[in-house]
Amino acid sequence: MKKLLKSKIKTQNRTSCSRVVDEKRKRCKCGDFLIFNGKTNYGKQRFLCRRCKTTKVAEPSISSYGMQFNKQIIQLTNEGLGIRSTARVLGIAPSTVIRKILAIADGIVPPRISNGLERIQVDEVHTFIQNKDREIYIIYSWDQELKRALSLAVGTRSKVNLRSVVNPLLSAEVVSINTDKYSGYKGVVPKKLHTTFKRRNNGIERQNLNLRIHLKRLNRRTICFSKSKEMLEAVLKIYFWCKSSKKTV
Repeated sequence: MKKLLKSKIKTQNRTSCSRVVDEKRKRCKCGDFLIFNGKTNYGKQRFLCRRCKTTKVAEPSISSYGMQFNKQIIQLTNEGLGIRSTARVLGIAPSTVIRKILAIADGIVPPRISNGLERIQVDEVHTFIQNKDREIYIIYSWDQELKRALSLAVGTRSKVNLRSVVNPLLSAEVVSINTDKYSGYKGVVPKKLHTTFKRRNNGIERQNLNLRIHLKRLNRRTICFSKSKEMLEAVLKIYFWCKSSKKTV
């Protein structure tokens, strides 16, 4: 009994402090009382649990859980706003925007490629990751008649990435595939289907310009390039295929 009384006294003394919340005596999930722990950048009171070292904010003004901001994030991303710009417009944390973009991209399913397509073009867009010493390429196929991207790969211009873009086209039995004169396409695209006419790539070259204009992270002569490959690929999936996916909104 004496040990129990001593333990109770210790717990009471440990939480009885001038920083303890006296208004509603709020408790943490572990059962301990919460104490004042400064304020956030927006002036909200923050609380701390001494036992499990977790913090929480009293009466958060905006709840960013669920799919509340998904439509706005998709729209702002396609309009060229960056992570921090989107966070400022919506009034949520940049980490929340990053988490939601990755979650939206995971639910996007690329469109099914129809059989017998004719005007298929494949090209690469050059950009950077983290810094300008780390080069990376966006390789994708474009249907000039339907005006949409069919397959996508982000990485080096290796034959592995080229095959990941070309093989779905071959399985759909497309009529022709037009590329530039990059030597990496030899052995990846069959000779019967492969053409390298410059004028036949006008459609995808114009789409490359649209990517540079619409996506801030692909603008030239800026420091807005992506910090990770996963984030770049997620933004491209949203830009190309989000409108045709039902799982994102």
